[in-house]
Amino acid sequence: MTTEVVQYRGVRSAMKCVVIGAGAWGLPTAAELVRRGHRVTLVDRYEPLNAESSSSGPTRLWRIADPDPVRVRMALRGIDAMERLAERSQSTVFLKRGLLWRDDESLPDLVNMMQRFDVDHTVVDDRDVATFFPGLRPDGRAAVWQPAAGVVLAEESLRAQERLFLAGGGMESFGRTVTGIDAGGHGVRVQFDDHTAEDADVVVVAAGPGTPRLLETIGVDLPLHPYLEQTVHFGDPESPTATDDHPCLFDGPRGDIAGIYAMPSPGIGYKIGLDLPLRSYDDADLDRTPDVMRTALLRDRVERDLTSVKPTVLGAHVCSWTDSPDGKFVIDALPDGVVLACGDSGEGFKYSALMGEVLADLAEGRTADPDVAAMSMARFEAGLPVHTGPHALGRH
Repeated sequence: MTTEVVQYRGVRSAMKCVVIGAGAWGLPTAAELVRRGHRVTLVDRYEPLNAESSSSGPTRLWRIADPDPVRVRMALRGIDAMERLAERSQSTVFLKRGLLWRDDESLPDLVNMMQRFDVDHTVVDDRDVATFFPGLRPDGRAAVWQPAAGVVLAEESLRAQERLFLAGGGMESFGRTVTGIDAGGHGVRVQFDDHTAEDADVVVVAAGPGTPRLLETIGVDLPLHPYLEQTVHFGDPESPTATDDHPCLFDGPRGDIAGIYAMPSPGIGYKIGLDLPLRSYDDADLDRTPDVMRTALLRDRVERDLTSVKPTVLGAHVCSWTDSPDGKFVIDALPDGVVLACGDSGEGFKYSALMGEVLADLAEGRTADPDVAAMSMARFEAGLPVHTGPHALGRH
């Protein structure tokens, strides 16, 4: 594990930084800022990978395939960032397994993006889907096979970032709740529920569903919509590694039938989630008990459509995610030393390593590149879209 400190010309050294949120975007940002020679305190009311966070659980899906050109470009950059993290931490943080994307509505745009960016892919006839995903039942829809896709080893990825953060001299401050931010033009003050405060040159807000409350304290109104979602691991309890080499899957919605996303969790089973929230998130709702009806629904889908996966429940998990007004990420450098990162729309982990670098750039006052600039608050200046419910995968 390397702990070199990198300083960039034109950037003031040894800034005092506070990063709020030790999740998929906040923790990598803290680690990258430390690597660049800054003094960083990482704040979280719990700790990394806690059960209440958006970032708990063993795995997430990474992919290039997307009908949005910005996300395709960011995904390509994200692969490079994961490789850098793996090299620095001497850890395996992601695996390549390939992805089959079956969704009639988004498929034409997705194929167009793959061709536009010269991304290796194969258009798959509906009768041939099981050639690429063993045991997948044909349903009359064509699909796209994209080999450059796979699994983010989410827990190991964040553990690697935390090790780098601590090895570089970062300070952790867990078990404290941030109650407000005072950005007055001469530094930023972070206020806590224990009536203490911490001053900084820059504050990065990556607090997931807690973000709107903090933004209100600096006069920023951003309606976010947090949800709880459930995933279930299936497989053979006598051989939970049997699906370790299975590909990933996105099986889009059909009429009233919600889509599913799926991936192998090595050594644990095959992980499947319904692309439909369990319920809305509420700060007072700390119940993360898996819903038995949701588990049964997913078990029925596995038994019917994924015949190479044994439909035995090996475990279930509930975590949160936060939807933005338009289903796209909100990344911005606000006035007076506040950097904002929120609205991951349930797809943020595939960009986790990259977001650490992007947000560190913004914290240092660097100009955002066009793709990052497209995620800024400026897009809402003409008004916010009407919220009609959670955004679906591939249909932002």
